[in-house]
Amino acid sequence: MTTSCKKGDTGPAGPAGPDSVMYSNWITLNMTGDTYQSGDSVYYQSITANAITSDILNKGSVIGYLLVTDPLSGDSSVINASLALEEHFVVGSISLLSGVTYTGYQYRYVVVPTKVAVTDSDGSVKTYTAKQLSLMDYKTLTSTLAAPLGH
Repeated sequence: MTTSCKKGDTGPAGPAGPDSVMYSNWITLNMTGDTYQSGDSVYYQSITANAITSDILNKGSVIGYLLVTDPLSGDSSVINASLALEEHFVVGSISLLSGVTYTGYQYRYVVVPTKVAVTDSDGSVKTYTAKQLSLMDYKTLTSTLAAPLGH
C-alpha cells in the first residue's frame, strides 16, 4: 500500500535565537583571601571558562553577572559583576578579584561573539555589537536575546 503525503505551507520564520551566545551555569563563588602587611584584604578566585577564546577576546565580549540578595528583604537581583569586583578575562579562564569576599554568591558569565542579530517583537531584525550587549543589564540582555537565563 502506498501512501502519499501533501507538503504543507511553509510558516513564517521564527525569531533568531541566541545560538552564538554561550552562558555558564550559576557558579557558587568560593573566594580565597589574603591580607597584606598594610592590613588590606584581597579575595580572588579563578574560574575555568573554555568558551573564552582569543577570537572572543579580540572581537566579542564576556559579561559577568552576580546574583545578590538583599539581607533585609530577602529579594534577589542580578547585577553586572563589574560593579562589585574586578574581572579579568583571558583565554580559557576568568579571574575575579575584590577587597571583600563574595564567597557564597552566585556568578554567571555570558560569552558574546562580534555581533548578534535578533528579530524584534515587531518582526524587524536588529543587530547588536558585543559592546552594546556588554553594556546591557541582565534583564535587558536576556530579553533581547530571548535567552532562558533566568535566575
